[in-house]
Amino acid sequence: MHLMMAWMRLGGHLLSALPANGWRACWWRWPLLLLLWLGSGLLFLCHGVGFLLDELLFRGYRRVAVRAPVFIVGVPRSGTTFLQRRLSEDPAFTTLTLWECLLAPSISERYLWAFVGRCLAPLMRWTGRWRWSAMDQVHRLAWQEPEEDFLLLLYRGGCFLPAPLCPDAERYWRLAFFDDAVPAPERCAMLDFYRRCLQRHLYFHGCDKRLLSKNPSFTSWTQDLRTAFPDARFIACVRCPEEAVPSQLSALRPVLRLWGAAQVTPELGERMITVLHGYYRRIQALRQTPWVYVLPLSQLSAMDTRGWFRLYAFLGQPLPRVSAHTMGSEPRRDARPGHRYGLAEFGLSQAGIRQRFASVWPHP
Repeated sequence: MHLMMAWMRLGGHLLSALPANGWRACWWRWPLLLLLWLGSGLLFLCHGVGFLLDELLFRGYRRVAVRAPVFIVGVPRSGTTFLQRRLSEDPAFTTLTLWECLLAPSISERYLWAFVGRCLAPLMRWTGRWRWSAMDQVHRLAWQEPEEDFLLLLYRGGCFLPAPLCPDAERYWRLAFFDDAVPAPERCAMLDFYRRCLQRHLYFHGCDKRLLSKNPSFTSWTQDLRTAFPDARFIACVRCPEEAVPSQLSALRPVLRLWGAAQVTPELGERMITVLHGYYRRIQALRQTPWVYVLPLSQLSAMDTRGWFRLYAFLGQPLPRVSAHTMGSEPRRDARPGHRYGLAEFGLSQAGIRQRFASVWPHP
């Protein structure tokens, strides 16, 4: 029932957003909306059946303990993806991949898709021939790559992702201030659904694994996540606002263009800056807590063996037998050719951003 309600609500918000950026964009948005509506409806239906089968066939997942999970939060475009993919190379951790988030949140679906994947293994090499090049310059997408598991919350109406596409849907914008703006019963329901998803993941991959999650959107969820998982550890990635703000606004462009929007509007840019300011403010308030490790991008980019040792010591995890060179070998995403951005193209200035974020970022 909750899945169908979330699907109907998402469709309604997307429909109301059709005229945004002018009616000339509607000719492209109508077929795209229809495709999203029907495709997501089929997925939501399959997931509902999968969750039901889990209760019948794999009910033991409810007894799985989510012990000492690690949540990578922080400011978007500050190295969160890089850190998740490096830590996921440690066999002690398990993290959700894109195919698990979108196609198989249930245990039943994972067994089904794993079987299909084995059958189609000879054809898998053809899947790499098509790439979304515009998005690759910002964030590489691949079915087997670790991904943000907040995508699971699409099925419960708790994912912030539709907000830029539905700028007038306050429901999604409230999620950016989750601990403060979302009513307590709704927060409890979303967290309970999320916990069940994590239990399913551990049941499938091994109860001895340690759950690794990466979601900058969870920065505003930290207090509730800490209550739900008292032994959790949080790594908060941060970056200079003068770099993070234009990088985040630029990262919206591929999806907005697909949706038929020519650019990031001043109104959308202002709302995103407000969200980012809230993330910085939350991290500033958590700096002195023993369960949060604040990691600036400048330090992450230059992590050596001692840096990885300190991070693993904070996590209470033995450092794997992997050299610091191997763990830190991948370049920053923003160093990729083609991803160019600047404050001026969004009508912003360095002085203005410094002044706005002065209370939450220690500028020299």
